[in-house]
Amino acid sequence: MKRFALTAAAVCAATMAGAVIGAPEDDVPGQGRGKILSTEITGSDLGFFTGAARQTALVLEVASLAKTHATTPEVRALAAATWKEQSDNSARLKDLAASKQVPLPEEPDGQGKKLLQTLAKLKGVKFDKACLEAFSDTQDQLETSLQAGAASTDRAIKAFAETGLGVLKPERERVKKLGI
Repeated sequence: MKRFALTAAAVCAATMAGAVIGAPEDDVPGQGRGKILSTEITGSDLGFFTGAARQTALVLEVASLAKTHATTPEVRALAAATWKEQSDNSARLKDLAASKQVPLPEEPDGQGKKLLQTLAKLKGVKFDKACLEAFSDTQDQLETSLQAGAASTDRAIKAFAETGLGVLKPERERVKKLGI
């Protein structure tokens, strides 16, 4: 009975820590335990996934709005390029999260939604200026999330974040060229 209580406590602790126990065929001979199938994702890595997903979703929404509402061809071109790059990035982030068994939020947070509502009400040059400011702000926030990922001890997360930072750099330069 005491052995059962200890085993149950160990399984409960492993499950709460985010580990998944494998099937009996994964047993180590003579030990009677399943191996751990998924890696444990720490709080900082979960923060990276959540932040990057929400910010990427916001950048995509701002870019979508700008593709249809911008008055200047330069802002429309920026929006189209940003949308393409970040949609590719979003797909890679979803693949990485799935491989780590981490659910991702699919839309911006409350502040992001308010920003989108504000942008949708603007017209003309006011929209273009506010859109460039929104791109700059969301890129700052996305960079913060990607820097957290780049500090991860998980190789796949670190590689993804470093690649994302490389994609973000030219986007930021294009926004600065247009006046922000």
